[in-house]
Amino acid sequence: MSITRIEHFSNEIFYEIFEYFDAYVIFNGFSNLNNRFQLLLNSSLTRLKLDDNRLPSKKLFFNNYKEILDYRYHQIISLHSFGENTTKIISTIQSNLSSFQSLQSLVLYCIKSDILSSLIHQLASLPNFYSLTLDLWIEKQNHTNIYQLIFNLPKLKYLKYRTMDTNDIDIVISLPIATDQQKTSIEYFIMDHGCSIKDLFTLLSYTPNVRYLKFLNPTDANNLYTIEPIKLINLTKLSIEIYRMTFDEFEIFIKKFDVNLRMLSLDIKHEDMSYLSAKRWEHFLQGNLPQLEKFSFKQLIYFSENDQTPMYLGEKNEFNSTFWIERRWIFKVENDFENLIYSIQPYKKKWYEYNSKSNQLSKSVEFEINDVSPEQYVKSISINDHIYHALTITQIYHLQISSTISLEELYKILLLLPDIETLTLFRLSFTNPTHNDVHQMADIHFLMLICRHVNHVHLHCKDYNHAESFVGLILSHVRSEKDSKLRLLSLTMPKFANDMIEYLTKIIKENKLLNDFIIEQVNNDVYIKWT
Repeated sequence: MSITRIEHFSNEIFYEIFEYFDAYVIFNGFSNLNNRFQLLLNSSLTRLKLDDNRLPSKKLFFNNYKEILDYRYHQIISLHSFGENTTKIISTIQSNLSSFQSLQSLVLYCIKSDILSSLIHQLASLPNFYSLTLDLWIEKQNHTNIYQLIFNLPKLKYLKYRTMDTNDIDIVISLPIATDQQKTSIEYFIMDHGCSIKDLFTLLSYTPNVRYLKFLNPTDANNLYTIEPIKLINLTKLSIEIYRMTFDEFEIFIKKFDVNLRMLSLDIKHEDMSYLSAKRWEHFLQGNLPQLEKFSFKQLIYFSENDQTPMYLGEKNEFNSTFWIERRWIFKVENDFENLIYSIQPYKKKWYEYNSKSNQLSKSVEFEINDVSPEQYVKSISINDHIYHALTITQIYHLQISSTISLEELYKILLLLPDIETLTLFRLSFTNPTHNDVHQMADIHFLMLICRHVNHVHLHCKDYNHAESFVGLILSHVRSEKDSKLRLLSLTMPKFANDMIEYLTKIIKENKLLNDFIIEQVNNDVYIKWT
């Protein structure tokens, strides 16, 4: 029998559908339909997830979930609570703990340590409980008791532990090194808090089975030499946020881990410019992490009114070497308000790679400008300072401007970036905003003149007419300027009409704008390529 109505779905399919929705959505949508759905909702096979973060009102959460918490606790597998409901939910769980046998996961935000301690102790009796996420409001720095209770949870696989004022305060964990009997089953461990190197390695002695590990770098780098290496044979993914550790210290630190990493991710907010030395990274990774498959890092460079921004003094274009290209780890630059962000990420196809070949990765560096006027945040800097800084490290081949920019501003930027091959513009401000901007022939002519060395221009169009006019005006210029290098024009629109390709083709042919060209649509992009 073919399935033509939702009622024809089997019970098993509905159980699977319910897995994707919050309990409130399920009961609000299905409870009053018919007797079959009432039976489905009452079935122990229907597993419920309660998340107060999905509702606009925290009061609404507890009012709607009270019946579920009081009478359907045997179906609940996950609870997520933020703020004022947390204490009520914990109280409900504790009063009926033996009934929450299906509970697998807890996510608790803004929770106080005294309430938490008694709950964790009781969670150890639940047979299916394996995931705990905590965000603690806590004044005291000593977290020994809480960690000790957590490490007694027999089936815990996932632990995320966060405290307030994460970056400013190191918490204290006065635990001894774990014995064989104290080692846990934790496989995913996220420490979103500061602590000493000694305490970090002590905590890791309790998690020998960890596969994914994320933490903030320890602040007492002077103690690096006193720490014994630790063996974590299952650890394949490591993520570190670095605030107070130089590259020299980082190298020593990583060598304390006996691991077989496949993925390393670094979020660097330290001013040490050695982190941008591609050759040094190449030497370090080949010598210490030869099995690494994915490497990503992000370094934030601060620009401020009173402090001089450190400059990179090493060799230029080192991230274009064979080492990086073979692994397809791609360098990128972007600005964020007044600051710069340099990053390395695994390769993903970009907007400018239409019909491109892999050997072009040697010219893959992109600069994404999110703000063309950083001086509005720090008066003493301009977009030129960001560009000069970036050019000490690498040539720029692809430029994406994600904010509104005038033709004059674009002209000044392109003067500093002569190697640009592709340009994408989200919002271009024309000289006379009182007229329809798509009919400003003089502005389009100027745009094409300043983009003379660019071979691919990508424009974000607001509607159908906008796209049509841009194509006509730009291709008219290309037809009249024989020395233009532009060979590819692409457009993005929120929604394309079904006949867009046919319509643009008709415009190009009727106006004899191009002779030999290809036009095609890829998702919400239209590409027009010519010889």
